[in-house]
Amino acid sequence: MPISKKIIKISTFTLSVLFSAQYANAIVIESSDSAEFLTDALFINNSGLTITDQSLSGQFGQAGTYLNASGTYGLPSAGGIVFSTGDVANYSDGLNSQIDFTSELGFADSESLASFQATELQNSILTPITEQTEHYDAVQLDITFDVSDDVNTVSFIAAFGSEEFPDYVDSSFTDGFALLFNGANVAFAPVAELAVDGVFEPISIDHPDFEAIEGTELNGLLAPNGIPLIQFDIPVEPGSTGNTFTMLLADASDTAFDTTVYLSSFGNFDVENGESEFTPLMPDEGNETDSDSEFVFTLPEVDAGETIWFDPDVSTGYTYTAGNGGQFASVTAPTLLSVNDPDGYLITITDSLGVEYTEALMAGQTLDFSFPVTTFTLTGINEDLMLDPTDATAFVTGVSFEDTGSYTVSQAAIITSTTSVPAPSSIAIFLLSLIGISLARKHKR
Repeated sequence: MPISKKIIKISTFTLSVLFSAQYANAIVIESSDSAEFLTDALFINNSGLTITDQSLSGQFGQAGTYLNASGTYGLPSAGGIVFSTGDVANYSDGLNSQIDFTSELGFADSESLASFQATELQNSILTPITEQTEHYDAVQLDITFDVSDDVNTVSFIAAFGSEEFPDYVDSSFTDGFALLFNGANVAFAPVAELAVDGVFEPISIDHPDFEAIEGTELNGLLAPNGIPLIQFDIPVEPGSTGNTFTMLLADASDTAFDTTVYLSSFGNFDVENGESEFTPLMPDEGNETDSDSEFVFTLPEVDAGETIWFDPDVSTGYTYTAGNGGQFASVTAPTLLSVNDPDGYLITITDSLGVEYTEALMAGQTLDFSFPVTTFTLTGINEDLMLDPTDATAFVTGVSFEDTGSYTVSQAAIITSTTSVPAPSSIAIFLLSLIGISLARKHKR
């Protein structure tokens, strides 16, 4: 019989604030028991994956979709899905109001525990991760899919946090998360201090890179290198059919204290379809500069409020101008996973009377313009990052439009300063450091 933790206890644990207060009021969650709805919210459209089947098990309230307009934890603003061993509605953004929080899904008495116990198969999947034999409050999503002939890797983004941290680390209450690809767990995260040796550990509260990060009710998140996001890249056989993903989260040893995982952007990050921050449209022979040395992109038709991602060359900032009568409705900054620039950026716009306004935009945050905008400037890209100019997603920014239509966008680089070059073989130039920028298309629900 599992040993239950005491629900009422005093903790001296104090959360450290690693992110700006501007990350607050961001995550909005909608509970759902529809496997199809969750799958649609999780996968990147048109990225070479075809869903053939899906199923969900667990109690109502343990799964849902989320949107993240202000960038809490740096999760993509377009959102994804969320699982919890408790009620997902309790893990939108906000203050950590109660240490050791437990949703009313399970009970501590022995009679009720049986009804929340994981299946024998679920226990067998989780035991190698948690080192425990009994699990409760399990929530599981199974997806069957085919991949096209040009897909060899499927990637996704995750954030994993728990109320078990820090009091029950290295205890029998090691809550954990599994992602099985064709039956084998592929969810592992690097250990920061050992990353040079390629050391990875499974996703559980015992991972040494857990940190106290404010943003939701969660006490802490798994944060390799201080960023509470993990990118997983899973090799797949091109053209294969009947592949399976199984996502499984559960409490270890009892039903107390919730653990939660946010998942986003399942797909092939190598495609250039404009459907997500990670799959931007890329420049081609048709995207040449005009007479003013501005990159000009002709975009596919977009609906009002929809966002499209593209990738031109960049410097430390840009001036964006909409063509063909387009008017911008919003702009979204890249997440910390794409660009580790926690200081954020500045957005400058001018109204019809010539009054200039400047707003701060943090990583992953969306700014809705208070009036239609045809031109705006984004500045503050940190040139010290020296981002790889050949990296298609080195820097990503999103915009949406006021109305449905087919528009163009021109993008003029703001040139950085240059440094002296001591020898011909030295390439110490900061002029027009090339980074990738994109404009994002939100998934339609």
